[in-house]
Amino acid sequence: MMIVHELWREARRHPRLLLASILLQLLVFATYVAQALALAVALAALVHGDAGGVFAAIGAILGIGAARMLLGLAQGDAAVRLGGRVREALRARAVSAVLTPDRLHDVALRDGSTRLTLGDGVDGTEAYVSKYLPAVVQLVVGGIAVVVALAVLSPGLGAGVALALVLAVLGPMAWKRMLARRGFTHWDSYEAVSGDMLEALRGMSTLRALGDVPATRARLESRSEALRRATERVMRSSLAETAITDFAIQAGAMLAASVAIVSVLTGRAPAVEVYMLLLLASEAFRPVRELSRHWHAGFLGLTAVPGLRALGAFADDGETADRRPASVASDRPTGAELVITDVSYRYPSAERPVLDGVHLRAKRGAVHAIVGPSGAGKSTLFDVVLGFLRPDRGTVELDGRPLQAEDVAVVSQRPVLFAATVRENIDLFGAGDDALERACADAGVLEEIRALPGGFDAPVAEAGGSLSGGQRQRLALARALLARRPVLLVDEPTSALDDIRAEIVGQTLERVAADRIVLMISHRPEALLRLEHVHVLEDGALVEARS
Repeated sequence: MMIVHELWREARRHPRLLLASILLQLLVFATYVAQALALAVALAALVHGDAGGVFAAIGAILGIGAARMLLGLAQGDAAVRLGGRVREALRARAVSAVLTPDRLHDVALRDGSTRLTLGDGVDGTEAYVSKYLPAVVQLVVGGIAVVVALAVLSPGLGAGVALALVLAVLGPMAWKRMLARRGFTHWDSYEAVSGDMLEALRGMSTLRALGDVPATRARLESRSEALRRATERVMRSSLAETAITDFAIQAGAMLAASVAIVSVLTGRAPAVEVYMLLLLASEAFRPVRELSRHWHAGFLGLTAVPGLRALGAFADDGETADRRPASVASDRPTGAELVITDVSYRYPSAERPVLDGVHLRAKRGAVHAIVGPSGAGKSTLFDVVLGFLRPDRGTVELDGRPLQAEDVAVVSQRPVLFAATVRENIDLFGAGDDALERACADAGVLEEIRALPGGFDAPVAEAGGSLSGGQRQRLALARALLARRPVLLVDEPTSALDDIRAEIVGQTLERVAADRIVLMISHRPEALLRLEHVHVLEDGALVEARS
């Protein structure tokens, strides 16, 4: 029996579904016991030639079977809904934890491993919550009830079956602990293969160009071999644990048969009691068999628990808040002035701060450009404004209050697009067709979207692979415009555009600056010629070059 306290706590956050799942599971088990008793009555009636008793018992068996079918459907529905609620909450909490500043800048966190934990790992926990957890309660409550019934009929057999049950549950626990440790090694190997595979797929063209395909193939083969060995170790341990459980069950069955034979030979018990002893002893071990089956079904999720714990999926707070994006504002964004005061930041591995006393006052109505040599800290400054990094000192305020994440929209130099339609990539806020077309027109990409097969419903490949770099940037700009946030951060918006489209984007930024605060990173000289506010970041300080 494997108790994962975090998953039990998650299940308790849905008390009605949890209670319904457990009570219905116990009722289903009760039908098995009742059916065993009815079968014992039928066999005893058959031995005594009581035809009426046989038919009555058969009718009871059929009725109990029909009731069990209905109860099983209800229990399955409650269990699936409980598992689904827990799975959704874990995934939402884990995704939110991954999007924290510390994890976004954690170089040891691999995309493939995170994807695996958020996908297969979270999905695997559903089997534990929906099946294993009710089975544990069934074992404790149902097993004790059947043992008590056996003890009433035969104290010796009741004690023997109780000992067999204890062996069937506690005997494999040592093996399960070892299996859990090996299972975590198995999950680590699984994560390593997933991480290497995702990175190889992303860089396939580069690997081919550099001639590194054989080395990559060898690395993947090595990872796969490690996963195979870990899987075989888990399977060997699992077989040993199953053998212990089966031995205990068979020992209990043999003891029941022995007691029944002795009772028949001595004539100390009527036929109905003999049959009851045999059938109830068999039913006593049903919860053990089901528990073992459900534990194996949820094994992958259990091995992912340490990874989910590390991601922060098992926070102690209440239900996960609704994190859907806020709907688009119907009026103009509010925010007149962004003030950065004495902001400093030093990376843990660096000797000197990359930002050292940065001051900036950016008002609505103009585009403010941030320029400087590579490595000067421009992207770091943007990360501080976005809240991805916490400054060592200093403040970032909007209209005299701390700047919030929901105040900022961003267009990165390498925008992220999803495997979805053009519309789904841009309109994350339910803005509607009119606002969508206006934003795309302002971003200079509307005509190109209309030229695509399907227009706004045209599919976009994963990571925007079906679009050019310029198209990806302008789609991201349209998405940011639809957000209607008071602060817009733009990182190299024209780096992948020709002169004509770069001019269009520049004009767009000047227009949107009428009701937004716009900060832009740019290395393109012609993009700076028409701007009134250009700030140079060098040696950690920010100086306005031209006003």
